Amino acid sequence: MFNVLIFLLGACLMFFMALRSVLRRRTLCTKGEKVSAVVSGTVQSRDGVAYVLEFSTAGGSHRLQYPKPSRGKCFAEGSTVTLYYDPEDPEKMYVDGDRSVLGAEILYFCLGAALLALMFGLM
Repeated sequence: MFNVLIFLLGACLMFFMALRSVLRRRTLCTKGEKVSAVVSGTVQSRDGVAYVLEFSTAGGSHRLQYPKPSRGKCFAEGSTVTLYYDPEDPEKMYVDGDRSVLGAEILYFCLGAALLALMFGLM
């Protein structure tokens, strides 16, 4: 019985993480600012290598650091990307088409489904 409870809690945690990620991304895409940003290069940040994204708004020009995924599509220096960000908290941002974010959401859903399948296999 204890094993079933552990699998159920693990599945709930995975589904929660997936849902939270999807909702945050959708909130940024609907309520955040949408701008075209230029990839001006990369920089070493506290979390690893990050892209430097530059864009201008009515409030002036901005430079944000967006984490570079370890795998997947890389953005070339000088290319233009669509960036969604929260002007009140610029750390909350999403580059349109970033497959690492979408992959993480899919992974959370798959892990949750696998844990549920294992739980029902133990019953």
